[in-house]
Amino acid sequence: MLIFLFSPDIGYGNNISLKLADINENEWRAAITGTVVDVTGEPIPGVTVSVPGTGRGTATDLDGNYTINVDKGTTLVFSFIGFVSQRIQVIDQSIINITLLEDTSSLDEVVVVGYGTQKKENLTGSVSSVNFDDELQNRPLTNASQALSGQVPGVWISQNSGKPGDDGAQIRVRGWGTLNNSNPLILVDGVEASINEINPNDIESMTVLKDAASSAIYGSRAANGVVLITLKSGKFGEKTSINIGSYVGQQSLGRRYDIIENSAEYMGMWNQALANQGGSALFPESVINEFRNNNDPYVYPNTNFFDEVFRKAPITEHNISVNGGSEQTKFYVSMNYLNQDGIMLNSKSNRYGLTVNLETKLKEWLTIGGRLNGIKKSSEEPFNLGRMMYIFSNGGYPFTAPYTEDGRFGSVQAINSSGNTIVGNRNPLIETANGLSISENNFFKMNVFANIDFTDYLTLKTNLTSQYNSNLLDKHNNLVYGYTNTGVEGKNLDYLTILEASRNNIQSNYNTLFSTLNFNKTYNEIHDISAIAGIQVESTVIKDVYGRRSGPPKEGLIQIDAGTAGFQANGNMSELRMLSYFGRVNYALSDKYLFEMNLRADGSSRFKEDYRWGIFPAFSAGWRLGEEVFMKSQNLISDLKIRASWGKLGNQNINSYWPYLAVVSQTNALSYNFSGSFAPGAGITALVDESIGWETSVTTDLGVEFGLLNNRIFVEADYFRKTTSDIIVQLPIPSILGGVSAPFENVGEMTNNGFEFNINYSKLAKDRDEVGYNIGVNMTYIANQVTKFRENSPDQLYLIREGFSYRELYGYKATGIYQSDQEASEHMFANGYIPQAGELKYEDVNNDGRLGFEDKMALGNTIPKYTFGLTPSVNYKGFDLSTVVMGIAGANVYTQNAWTQPLGISGGTITEKWRDAWTVDNMSTTVPRISISDTWRSEASSYWVSDISFVKLRNIQLGYTFSSALTERLGLQKLYVYGNAQNVGSLVSKDYEGFDPERNTFDSGDNFYPLPKIISLGVNINL
Repeated sequence: MLIFLFSPDIGYGNNISLKLADINENEWRAAITGTVVDVTGEPIPGVTVSVPGTGRGTATDLDGNYTINVDKGTTLVFSFIGFVSQRIQVIDQSIINITLLEDTSSLDEVVVVGYGTQKKENLTGSVSSVNFDDELQNRPLTNASQALSGQVPGVWISQNSGKPGDDGAQIRVRGWGTLNNSNPLILVDGVEASINEINPNDIESMTVLKDAASSAIYGSRAANGVVLITLKSGKFGEKTSINIGSYVGQQSLGRRYDIIENSAEYMGMWNQALANQGGSALFPESVINEFRNNNDPYVYPNTNFFDEVFRKAPITEHNISVNGGSEQTKFYVSMNYLNQDGIMLNSKSNRYGLTVNLETKLKEWLTIGGRLNGIKKSSEEPFNLGRMMYIFSNGGYPFTAPYTEDGRFGSVQAINSSGNTIVGNRNPLIETANGLSISENNFFKMNVFANIDFTDYLTLKTNLTSQYNSNLLDKHNNLVYGYTNTGVEGKNLDYLTILEASRNNIQSNYNTLFSTLNFNKTYNEIHDISAIAGIQVESTVIKDVYGRRSGPPKEGLIQIDAGTAGFQANGNMSELRMLSYFGRVNYALSDKYLFEMNLRADGSSRFKEDYRWGIFPAFSAGWRLGEEVFMKSQNLISDLKIRASWGKLGNQNINSYWPYLAVVSQTNALSYNFSGSFAPGAGITALVDESIGWETSVTTDLGVEFGLLNNRIFVEADYFRKTTSDIIVQLPIPSILGGVSAPFENVGEMTNNGFEFNINYSKLAKDRDEVGYNIGVNMTYIANQVTKFRENSPDQLYLIREGFSYRELYGYKATGIYQSDQEASEHMFANGYIPQAGELKYEDVNNDGRLGFEDKMALGNTIPKYTFGLTPSVNYKGFDLSTVVMGIAGANVYTQNAWTQPLGISGGTITEKWRDAWTVDNMSTTVPRISISDTWRSEASSYWVSDISFVKLRNIQLGYTFSSALTERLGLQKLYVYGNAQNVGSLVSKDYEGFDPERNTFDSGDNFYPLPKIISLGVNINL
């Protein structure tokens, strides 16, 4: 007779294969039957029923039923991923029914690792996993990167944009590891991909490899961490089910700059700024009084353009998936549609997605499969979104009417006695209506694989993937003007008066082939040995083309061919190839003493032949003390493991594909006039260092994991130290060399030291009428420092220099405000410009009476020292409530921009804090006098540095699962409804001015598409 034997597949793709073995019928005496269900009474197909220490076993069918012949006295083990295994001894039973409980400890969880899977209990590296359960599936995630926010220790997620179609989050694993691209490697079902080209609803789990030991098998690409994404698939022997998910929501602007919107007050402050600098009033008192005493919105507006440029916008998403399987084939098919209008006028995005996963057992020894993924995304925004924000912050006057009474765009309504506007028009609504930028992204990925089982412990796996990505950007403008209430035309500042159209297309093709030989065997029941040996070949080709023309015969002709002037065309191709060899060996003695070794060799076309190869080894070990005999006599500590790892990783992600080659360029700038005719010119415009090679990162990690009270409380803690050397940088070179660009060189070094911990406390409910809850807390501390760089590196606001944190803020220290002209002149006695009363006072470090580079100092690090997350949830009688709280601490941002500087260079927004500006009657303030185009106040100084530490309620959700009694009457497996709120609000320093504090800390935050608050209602139906 033939029965199924279960064997966890340690190879690619987190597959589970069931092997066939010949069983001697004469060995069995008793037939045992039964059904395996979960706590809700639902049958569980595919549960392994085995006899430990033998090759005997079976699996439950689609209805959870099983039959097995065993000797009396035999122990049966019932196991399934995500559930606590049960051991039952056969005495005289003939029917054994089992209810499996969900695994609260997660120790038996099988997690995805490089080119395979491992039991979490046997991991010796630092690995964290996030399963996409109902809490994540029901959140309005427009990008998969947002899912990790607040969930994983050592991982900082920062969503730096709320723009529809371009709202992916920045991911940093244990800080910034290089001066170049610090993004982690993203692998989807084992193949490198962009996280932006994934439907979040198709994800089953995300695993983050944080240390060198867990990442080393990916070698040169893993220096900044690895994120492994596993997509959903069907299961063998599973009933076909249909899952429908849909939500609708409303988005709105959250935190924003608090700007002055009263026109009379604004004009008075502008006049005061001019008076402080010895100038005359710009706005006559009669005009100010007219605005003060009238409220006609078209003649005497008091406009806050945040209420005009931004809006409440709908968002909706619909998903449908079908999954299931027979004993030989399993499948998963999903379709997805997302439609999101932007909270900023004339911005929107929609996305269509298709995923197909299929796997079949052709033979007892041969399994084949394939995966198809397709994404089509289209997004729109104004012709020049950055200019809209520029006009808003450098204008957006409250005395500008958004629209005229007849519906045209408005203009400045501050009009002098001659009937002319006192200042030029700067209506940001004109920019929102100026043409369009239309981006189209088409992504297609095809993957085929085959697994050959030579024996029950030796498998060959081969995987071929090809993916295509096309990004097309069409841009065209039109001519839009504003008008006063009397019909006077007002053109925006520096408004583009010619019509133009352009098209940019970037296409990439990525192909990879890898094969692994996988070994997994147990000797004498105590020696578990597994190994992988593999080879991988990769090829990337990127082609780009750009065309532009201007001057079409009339407005509305938006194709490039319609242009009659300004001809421009560019195009190029880049290529990267890699060849890699890799291997891993795992050894476990009695499931207590663990060892792992990884080795990878990578050859990259980015480097010259003699420097092409990098070798990246890693070693790790673990000791499961919780399995020792001396730990069994106590009940407090239910599990305990210590582990240590060391490894070396590489990086080559720079903005050049052939940095060692002297490339000859041919451009108009290199061309010349020869005898009245155009003569094309060519030349070498970049210096090269032929010996450039790999960046390398060496990481040491020490970790401990322990569970308390039968693992109801589980703690993971790690100390890590990462040193990155031979960082590839371009150092400044003298202009006397002829204006060529600097070569790429291996000169930098950086360290990241820190610790992280994760504490989880859980009590799962056995049924609907019990209270279940879970509380997760994680925190990470990182100290970053550049330890080697060019001597005498230049002073700059975002400093890169030895002994400082990467991009640490650098400038003058503001110590207060001069209270008199005499105080200012005595302090800055040798300075070229003598400040006046009410202006900022800077520390004169060397007491030479002038402000110079010698007085600059570190003003605060921009990389957070602390990141943290809190994820509590509770469920009772079908209701569930879950939240995600995240934040950072120990970080600073520089906030000087057109929003925060009152009136900018020639007029702009004024924030409410300037109501407290210094005057002779208000000398105790910390806000300097108000002025316009103030170069002294504009110096990079601590006055503009804000603590960006914040605590944010990222998500909160309340849901209800209808009872099985109702769903059965409706013919459903599950019915779930929920309400969700995202980006609810933040607690941040009262001195911080800006949009949502979850933002890029390497800029001033001015040109930023704000994150929207999202309130949504949704339903999930399982058929």
